[in-house]
Amino acid sequence: MTYFMIVAVGFLFATCLQFLFQMVQMKSFNICYGKLRRQGRVAIGKSKGFFHAGAITMFAIDQDGIIIDGSYMKGFTMLAKFKDWDYFNGKDVGKITEEDCKKIGVPLKRASLDASSNYNIIMSGGEIPEKQGLITGALCKVADVVYGTRKKKA
Repeated sequence: MTYFMIVAVGFLFATCLQFLFQMVQMKSFNICYGKLRRQGRVAIGKSKGFFHAGAITMFAIDQDGIIIDGSYMKGFTMLAKFKDWDYFNGKDVGKITEEDCKKIGVPLKRASLDASSNYNIIMSGGEIPEKQGLITGALCKVADVVYGTRKKKA
């Protein structure tokens, strides 16, 4: 077996392992989302992490926007799973402020504020803009420059 074959087999194994962990994480998301969805509407916020932990928060809300139940997931790896979270229970999801998030970590704070922002945008009839990732955003900027879709103003 050549060096190239060993590297190729290792890469294939790592890809399969990542796929399996991703499937476990998606199953955790689907179970948690289904549980919250049975209670009412769900507000979801996310905080992407590249060199720090990312987080996802989900809040089950009633017709008035009051949080009934919540869950969160935070961590660096695909081994993270959703946990029940009653920190914001009884609060209006559209009125979560940084002051309310003082005692929680930075990733959960960002995700909770994102859920609040998403809720306010949807309730005002808007559409949530898709946020580009670090690599995707950089590639789009390069493509814009190369193909001339972004013209500099003189």
